[in-house]
Amino acid sequence: MFCSMLLFSEVTNAYELWKNHWFDLTDNLQNRVQRQIGDGNISLEECELKNLGLLEIEHILNQNGRSLKEFPPMPLPSYRSGQMVTNRLIREELNYDSISEMQSFESLYVGLNDDQLKVFNTIMEAYSTHHGGLFFVYGSGGTGKTYLWSTLIAKFRSDKKIILSVASLGIAALLLPGGRTARSHFKIPLDPDNSSCCSINQGADLARLIQEASLIIWDEPPMVSRHAFEAVDRTFRDILKNTEHCSGDRVFGGKLFVLGGDFRQILPVVPRGRREQTVEASLPKSTISEHCQVLYLTRNMRVIAQDISNHTCHELRDFAEWIKLVGEGKIMGSSFSEGYEPNCIQIPEKFVIKNGERDLHQLIDATYPDFINKYQDMSYLKERGILAPKNSDVDEINSIMLSMLPGEMKIFNSADKLCPTESESNVQDMNPPELLHSLNLPGLPNHCLQLKVGTLIMLLRNVNQSLGLCNGTRLIVDKMGNRVIEARVITESRVGEKINMRPPLNLRRSNRLAMQNAINEFETVPHKEGLPVENFVD
Repeated sequence: MFCSMLLFSEVTNAYELWKNHWFDLTDNLQNRVQRQIGDGNISLEECELKNLGLLEIEHILNQNGRSLKEFPPMPLPSYRSGQMVTNRLIREELNYDSISEMQSFESLYVGLNDDQLKVFNTIMEAYSTHHGGLFFVYGSGGTGKTYLWSTLIAKFRSDKKIILSVASLGIAALLLPGGRTARSHFKIPLDPDNSSCCSINQGADLARLIQEASLIIWDEPPMVSRHAFEAVDRTFRDILKNTEHCSGDRVFGGKLFVLGGDFRQILPVVPRGRREQTVEASLPKSTISEHCQVLYLTRNMRVIAQDISNHTCHELRDFAEWIKLVGEGKIMGSSFSEGYEPNCIQIPEKFVIKNGERDLHQLIDATYPDFINKYQDMSYLKERGILAPKNSDVDEINSIMLSMLPGEMKIFNSADKLCPTESESNVQDMNPPELLHSLNLPGLPNHCLQLKVGTLIMLLRNVNQSLGLCNGTRLIVDKMGNRVIEARVITESRVGEKINMRPPLNLRRSNRLAMQNAINEFETVPHKEGLPVENFVD
């Protein structure tokens, strides 16, 4: 109707008409955006509604060969703002309180040490001058990389800028505010060696999000193959080639990109590959590294913490220094077989708990002192963990610690199902239940899961990354029913949050080749206060 008046009537002052009636003209746009994005809680600001209304008017006028430019002083719409309003991914990245982010930044900024402050200022200067570029923050564990990431994220979000924070692993992404895994966020192919680009199309919501991002942080990149970085680089060049301050001729399209990690730690895993193949697959062997400016963090903040004793601080400093020497190859190695590469290292006795009758109990007591009185203390639990090389070792340690917990034990068994394409008798003969129950495969759960209230559990797959529930998330069991387990998250981003989960459902199935599959799935459901766990039905 408004466009018809502009086209076919003599409107004396179109702007005055718009100013008096813009609210009535745009009263359905918020509902439309809510349906389009799929979020009924979205509330558009006045300026966003006005801009969307002007975009609709401009579109109708263009269909009739006219434009708002012909009706001064009517304001002209911003296409960029309109796309940001209707882009679900962009709205999610802007869904934060800039005031609280500013308060968080101010508290984090005063805690930066000299090395961190230098890196922070270098990155901010590159952003303010629109130079972009690729930076690698090199620092061993404990030098404050995560603290630096949190400071940068709070700074950009306090200025209402979009920042994408990703990590190579889900458990590392949990430490980043709003973190995601790089593979899922940038749609990196499962086999990047044989793929040239990521699965991001021009004009897609994700492509638009990348164009609007002011900074991208990638944590723990040494663990990813260089082919994955090259696929991301080619994709970014294609997406950013025609955008402001960017160019298809620059690495990552000229976007400000910050990597952070330590090449003395785990490198990319090459199946059945030798040392040469592993080194060849690492990031320094890519041409991307030639454009990278390296910044260093050297001060280990963990060993100078103020809430630890001098004796503990001295032990941590010695261990951190020894680990650093191992990573730099300065510890003399040995070989068990003559003529083979020296790949064994003698661990100093002061770092070792010697074998004995109660060796595992000594290890548990050293790692979890006063466990009986603190087994429900989240801050106590999240700072500790025992790593074991084999599933049998894990089961033995878990059994000892489970026996130390008070309360009744509950047992959850897997569900056995037969392949419907085979006759039951054949499959039963080939794969008796006893055999399936005895299988203990890496990365998969056992047939029998024993739990008590206070038990620590870990997710084995990415369930809901936005809620901080991914592979490696640790939780503590609060309540147990026949249908639902209630647990609290103890990892960084969602500490204390309650989650209701169905007991593990392990499906062990057989196919014609007599191969077994086991799936462990924690299915989360909304936590409902006041509803007894025993009566909760999904």
